[in-house]
Amino acid sequence: MFDLLLGNHVIIITGRARSVTRCSPRENRGVRTNRNRIEFDSGVVRRYPIQSWDRDALPTIAARQTAARDAGLPVPAILAVHATGAHPHLVMQRAAGTPLMETDLSQAASERLGAELAHLADRMRHIVDWIAEDPTWPVLWEVLARTAPEPACVAAAEEAAHAPISLVHGDLSAGNLLVNTDGDLIAVLDWDGAALGDPAMDWAALVANCPPPVVGSMRRLTPEHSELERRAKVYLDTWPVQHELWLAGEHPWLSGDRPLVEPRT
Repeated sequence: MFDLLLGNHVIIITGRARSVTRCSPRENRGVRTNRNRIEFDSGVVRRYPIQSWDRDALPTIAARQTAARDAGLPVPAILAVHATGAHPHLVMQRAAGTPLMETDLSQAASERLGAELAHLADRMRHIVDWIAEDPTWPVLWEVLARTAPEPACVAAAEEAAHAPISLVHGDLSAGNLLVNTDGDLIAVLDWDGAALGDPAMDWAALVANCPPPVVGSMRRLTPEHSELERRAKVYLDTWPVQHELWLAGEHPWLSGDRPLVEPRT
């Protein structure tokens, strides 16, 4: 995120601000923005879609975020859904905290955050009821295997078919974890792709995106971490095939379109 000095108004076009002048942090007037959010000190965030699918799916995106919050997870509240008009957007509660990737944690704070993330992962492994209309990850892995019947994709589909299933965030990057300097997990953002699937996928994202001291704390508090990481490797082994499909515009669910339950023809 970067600080902005806004004029009398901001024009939003697919998540980008126009007629905006950059300023230094000390000149900030209480507004922050990234490519699809404008945050106000009044405590709200206006989130604008970037892709056509995002615009069409604003009610679904809001429903997923609300369901995660209702399940007791640290998720900002959806305050309003403006699904029509010239600039559809969501109005959300502005969460405190700083993205993990922008935070320098002490050893003690890293230990604390690792414990909180281990607790988050455990809580999510106990959430097994989700929005009925949403696709599940076992189905998506099966679709990938039918689209590209390579050994890695077939192995991932077989693994997913027999793995435990629970709520998976799907994008636990360091930018989506808001923390404070004490190592408290304040909020988890961007539940757009939340679905039921193998919790090993979220675990792998945390291991990949968190600093080593945080990961060490997570592992010490999660006896099954070795099994989670074994399953995660099976899914990650499909990435070369997925990347080639994506480059060719033939990926069944990494194209910006609504996820498909049948291969593209």
